[in-house]
Amino acid sequence: MEEIGCHQMSSSEAESSSSVNRWDAFAARHDFMDWEGRFHPCDDETCGLVLNGLHEEDTVLDIGAGDLRLSMQMSSRVKRVYAVEVNPLLVAEALGVLGLGLPRNLHVVCANALDVVIPRDVTVAVLLMRHCQHFGAYFTRLQEAGCLRLVTNARWKSGVEAIDLTASRMPFDALREGWYACGCGAVGYVGRGDCPQGDASEVCGCPSCQT
Repeated sequence: MEEIGCHQMSSSEAESSSSVNRWDAFAARHDFMDWEGRFHPCDDETCGLVLNGLHEEDTVLDIGAGDLRLSMQMSSRVKRVYAVEVNPLLVAEALGVLGLGLPRNLHVVCANALDVVIPRDVTVAVLLMRHCQHFGAYFTRLQEAGCLRLVTNARWKSGVEAIDLTASRMPFDALREGWYACGCGAVGYVGRGDCPQGDASEVCGCPSCQT
């Protein structure tokens, strides 16, 4: 008799299913949401924008360093790089490729960046993570650690901005017209649309801070 509705899972299907389940468990353990935690290599233009904004005396914290390619490039331009990547498979593969060529001033840490104590000598943080759901936590922790600048694409989801972490921020309620960007990671527009081309104001206490 022919069996109906019985499907034998192939080895490739079983491996794929197992990988998905392992990633789901890993993501849940680290409180990742949506695509957060998955590494997406940056294009050359984005990397170039980051590299061009660095100075020889900088010490960089690379949050979500992935395959370490950008970290390696930064290490040749700055005093020191702390590369933090949560995915041990990515770290193992990257270190396997680098081998004994790992620069002395590149310190690789396999951990969730939110669990890592930010070194006090960090002057610049790089956060290239369009799906970041914990921007506000990074922003606050970097300020508290005395970091001067944050280079990121996490707020606007495109391009790269260099945020001055030492600058004063306007209370959201004081903004009458124009774009805004908040330390919690929210961006938006206030008013009737009279200043669509204006620069965004750095604010604090936006409506998203309360949610």
